[in-house]
Amino acid sequence: MALPHSHFLPHVVAPGEVIGNIQADIAAHFGINPDCKIHAGTTDSIAAFNATGVDELGVGVTSLGTTLVLKQLCEHRIEAPEYGIYSHRYGNKWLVGGASNAGAGVLRNYFSDAQLASLSAQINPLQDSPLDYYPLSKIGERFPINNAHLLPRLTPRPSDDVEFLHGLLQGLARIEAAGYAKLAELGVPTIQHVVTNGGGAKNLVWQQMRSRLIGVQIDASAYSEAAYGAALLALTSA
Repeated sequence: MALPHSHFLPHVVAPGEVIGNIQADIAAHFGINPDCKIHAGTTDSIAAFNATGVDELGVGVTSLGTTLVLKQLCEHRIEAPEYGIYSHRYGNKWLVGGASNAGAGVLRNYFSDAQLASLSAQINPLQDSPLDYYPLSKIGERFPINNAHLLPRLTPRPSDDVEFLHGLLQGLARIEAAGYAKLAELGVPTIQHVVTNGGGAKNLVWQQMRSRLIGVQIDASAYSEAAYGAALLALTSA
């Protein structure tokens, strides 16, 4: 049964599907080939996943941006809203993931890029911090714990900024590890390797810390821009 006014809504097509050709005046204005075809796109987070080139089971993609986002391929769909976990169709597989409200954004509340680089260089990533932080920027978490009332845990704060940053990075790494453990518990293939994108991927000390706590090799993605992933989508759909 058609919904009232459904004719006002755009027609839904598969990502990458050709939906038309570029208009001649626009092609001329921007110097684009007039034969250029226009493909349907996807969300920025899925385009960023596509940019990594990951296409196998057991490989997770962690986006270390303002928030912490985990994505992993699975043969079947998994929906667990009670844990903030959802799936998108991705080729002949499903892309399962969740997004924590914690992330690198909390680091910006305390440190500049220069300070993060300088302080991180003084941290031993093979040593545990005694601090037990859950680094939220505000009240509420959605994954791997779905609790709208969860309070940030950022105390006690040591006087030494190196120790404080160590605790923050470790807290975020533990959330990431708990996220992959929750995905595995719900039927996603056990993680064997993690690829990272986002600004936090540049921090090699944090990468070593995360690798130790998750127990797998972690590498930074060679390509992480969503625009690159969108271009790949069009290329593979041509």
